[in-house]
Order: sequence, then structure tokens, then C-alpha cells
Amino acid sequence: MAALASARDDAHLLGEWARLLFGTLAAAGVSDVFISPGSRSTPFTWQALQTRGLRCHAIIDERSAAFAALGFARSVGRPAALLCTSGTAPAHYFPALIEAALAFLPLLVITADRPFEAQHSGAAQTIDQLKLYGDHVRRFFELGLPDGAQSALLGLRRAVTQAVAISRFPLPGPVHLNVRARKPLEPVAAAGAKQVALSAHVTALLAEPPTRHAPSRAVPCPGALQAIVGALVRARAGAIVLGPLAPKSSELAGRLAEIANSLGFPILAEASSQMRFALGSHPLACPDFGWFLGSEPFRYKHPPDVLLYVGLTPTCAEIERWALDAAAEGYVLCEHEGPDPSGIARVIAHGDLAASLAAMLRELHSLRHQPRREQCAFATSLVQSGRICRALVREELACEPGLAEGAAVACIARALPNLAQFILGNSLPIRDVDAYVLEAAEVVILTQRGANGIDGLVSGAAGSALGTQRPTLLLLGDVSLLHDLGGLAVASMVRSPLVVAVLDNAGGRIFDQLPVHHVYGAVPGLAHFWRTAPECDLAHAARLFGLRYAAPTTLAELFASTQEALATNSATLLHVRVGPDSARMVRERVLARFGILFAGSAP
Repeated sequence: MAALASARDDAHLLGEWARLLFGTLAAAGVSDVFISPGSRSTPFTWQALQTRGLRCHAIIDERSAAFAALGFARSVGRPAALLCTSGTAPAHYFPALIEAALAFLPLLVITADRPFEAQHSGAAQTIDQLKLYGDHVRRFFELGLPDGAQSALLGLRRAVTQAVAISRFPLPGPVHLNVRARKPLEPVAAAGAKQVALSAHVTALLAEPPTRHAPSRAVPCPGALQAIVGALVRARAGAIVLGPLAPKSSELAGRLAEIANSLGFPILAEASSQMRFALGSHPLACPDFGWFLGSEPFRYKHPPDVLLYVGLTPTCAEIERWALDAAAEGYVLCEHEGPDPSGIARVIAHGDLAASLAAMLRELHSLRHQPRREQCAFATSLVQSGRICRALVREELACEPGLAEGAAVACIARALPNLAQFILGNSLPIRDVDAYVLEAAEVVILTQRGANGIDGLVSGAAGSALGTQRPTLLLLGDVSLLHDLGGLAVASMVRSPLVVAVLDNAGGRIFDQLPVHHVYGAVPGLAHFWRTAPECDLAHAARLFGLRYAAPTTLAELFASTQEALATNSATLLHVRVGPDSARMVRERVLARFGILFAGSAP
């Protein structure tokens, strides 16, 4: 009888410990928990489900759950919580945590663990979970076994509020909490004075607001910004390069337009910057830069001396070649850390971008700077070259037989409604959008450019849709879809418009545009090891997970199918079969024709 009473006390304490944990999470601003099934996590799952203010999402695969939580954080801007059992389960979170760390996205990882006496004993589902993710998380909290002491309960509450705060600032990223549980794991109601008193104490603690952590904001260094402005006004051939930025960054468009006007700098805005479409009508906008910078003679004849980078590292590799060949000076404005893979940056100004741009504008106004003649000629040449490339692209797409990849991407983008989320997969899709989509509605662009991987894209898109309930369209390749096929199970949970648009070009065709193409292209049978063409019937995948399915074969059908899917409150798998070689062939023909035109017009 004594043993039974002791076990009941332990089970009740465990339940109250978990209730305090999740009640504190909710009070600290966490609204969503992505839960994968397991035994050791039972008491925590139960209390998460009982906590008012928490939405709980059941996702079988921990890897999918982690990317769904990541997508939620990317679109909403605040952390979701992950919860799983012990053993290898938390290891499946690792890829998403790496992405969260490199993309500066807040995330809370709660891993259930065995008691200390089970460690190093051969016990089932028991591994060393201490600091499992190493330096890829901002902080690790070992919360230990439940303890009913006043100091322990206060310590748990403090640790949880700290974890939420650390995930958000000063450097957003993932935070790991390891929570241990000893059997029995199932919930029990309070019975007896001791248990009733503990429950009352936890209820009283939860009635009090948790410690409020006031967010910090990095302030740009005035001296650094003055140095940057000084270098920019001396430029004879400068440009503004806009790389990946957070969803709300389109608010910066007005200030960037003023800076471009003051300096006479052309604006090279990638779609991921949120500014390509917002600044599309600006006279110095140069959205076609990826085409003319792909011409080596053009790069040689138009070397920049200064480049102002805003945001994360640009996707376009030609920008890096252009800057390195010209030995250009680089100046970087960024929120966190320093994106400078080529090592050309002279100054990296960290801090709030709105404040940085406002300070730069004040400095430019005080100098009463007017663009140099050489700078104006440089900008004009880039803008005009972009228009030439745009015309060539239209002509070559029209010549391509069947459904060309570039035409399909542009068609899908035209169907997007205002305020939709447009999520770009890595490899070719993000580059296709930069190459072929010059105008779009007022959309939010979401990308996975932390580690630049193709993993978890479907799960992440579903998490973004769950977080915002906005119409959401994910554009990805066929290999990326197969890499996250389980993400379709998460997509099936969405009750708002979600479109998974798959560019089926028979495998990883980005390799056809890389030097390795000449290696595997010379030996029959080797291409598969790079392209890894899935050769799967995606209609079966849609049926398996209960998704709508459409496979349009013309641009008119594609536009209509995309619009219909974006007006339907469920997930649709949009299967877009495009010419396997169309992206490479169009690019080669455009660059060849542009090279001839440029050679004929260059002095």
C-alpha cells in the first residue's frame, strides 16, 4: 500500500510539473505545440492538451513536425513548441533546428527523457540527450525530474520564461528543454491533502503573470553608417543588392527607393527580399539582373566598385562572381551576424534595418549628394540591359515546345491573390522565380535560405498555412517533394487554401546548369546519381493523404487550376509537368543572344 501511495504521489507530481510547464509557456506567449506520439512524453502531451490558449497539432513524424513548427515561426514571427518522446525521436528534429539557427527563427524544443538511473544501462529508448544539438541551439535547459519544492517550481517557471525569451532575442533561434519523467506516466487526479495542496500551489503560481522579458533591439552604430555612406557617395559604379529578408521587410521599400534615388544606384532585388515587387516600378529597378550578369563579357565591361548589400546572402551566384572579378568593396546592412561568404565586406552594420536606412537617409540629406555622371551611366546601362534580356526571355519562352518551366512559374505567380504566402523551394524554383517573375500581387515571400536545404519544404509550408490561415502556395521541385513526402500528411491538416505546386522536370535539373553537367553528361547512365528522377505517380500520393489533385497541361489550364486551388479551403497537389530541359535551354539561348547583341553594341 505504501508503494502504491508513493507511486500515485510521483504520478501526481509529474502531472503538476507538466501543467506548470505548459501553463507558463502559454502565459509567455506560445500559442501552438506540435506533438509527435510517444510514451515517455505522455504526461506532457496530456497537460499541453489541457492548457487553455494552446493549439496542439498531432504529427506522426518528428522531422515533419519540426519543419511545420519552423514554417509557423517563419510566417508568424514567434516560437512554436515541439514535443516528442525519448530516444532517437528528438534526433529527427536536428535538420529543422539547424535551419532555425541559421535563419534566426525562434523555436522551442521539448524532449521527454528517461530518469537519470536509466542512463547508460541499456534501457529501451534511452540515449544521452544532454546538449544533444550542440551549438545549433541558443541555449540548453536540463529541467531534471519533477520536484515539488517551492524553489524547484519557481525555478521551472523561470527556466521556461527564459527559454521563450532567448528564442526571440537578441539572436532568434532554437532553444532546447530536456524534461525527465519516471513511471507511472499516466495522469492522476489529486487525492489526499498533500496532492490537493500541490495542485492548489501550482494553480496559484499560474494565476500570477510570469516574468516579462522586454525585447531588445540592436541599434546601428552611427560611425559605421557614416563610413558606409561616405563610401557610397564616392562610388562611380555602385548598386544595391537585396537578398533574403523577413516577411515584413517590404515596409522598408520607401526608404530604399529614396536611397537609390540619392545615390543613383540600380536596385538588384531578389524575390526573397520582399522588395522586388514593391519596387518593381522604380526607374532604377533592375529585376532582370540574373540574366545579364550571367554574361561574362557583360560583367567584364561593367565592373562595380561598390555594392551595398541588404539582408542575407543573395541566392544569385553571378552577383558573387561580379563582385569578386571587379574586386568591389562590399558594405552590408543586416539584422543578425554578418553575411559575407566571399570576404569582400569592408563594413558590416548590425542592427534594426529600418533604423539603419533612416540614419543613412539623414546622412545623405545632410550631404546634399547628387549622383555622379559615371554612376548614372552605369545604372542606365544595367537597366537597359535588363529590358533587352526581358524581351529575349519572352521570345525564347514562346519558342519552347510544350509547357516550359519558366512560363509555368510565371503563370503560377500571376494567379496569386493579394496577401498570399508564396513559398519558394530551393534549387531551381527560387531561381526560376528570380528569372521569370518580375511582377506579382502584394504577396509575402517565404524561403528556407538558412542552410539552403530542400528538406522539410512541404511540412514547413503547411506550418506557415496553419499559423496564418492565409492562402499559401509552395513552389518546389519533384525531388524536394519526394524528400518530404510525409509532409503531405501535415498538409492534409490545413483548412485554408494550401497549394503544393510541383515542378516535375524529371529530377534535380539544377545540376544541368552547373559544371558537373559536363561530367555526367559524357558518360551514359551517370546522370541519375545527380538528377535522381523520382518517376512516381503523384496522383497516388495525393489520394494516399486525401489531397485534391490537378495536373494541368497548358498555361490556360494551369492558371485556372491555380486560382481554383487558392480559393479552396483545403490542400491541393498541383502537378506541373514541364519540359525537362526547358530551363537550361532557354537560359543558354537567351545568354547566347544577349552576348551577340552586347558584343555588337559594346565600344
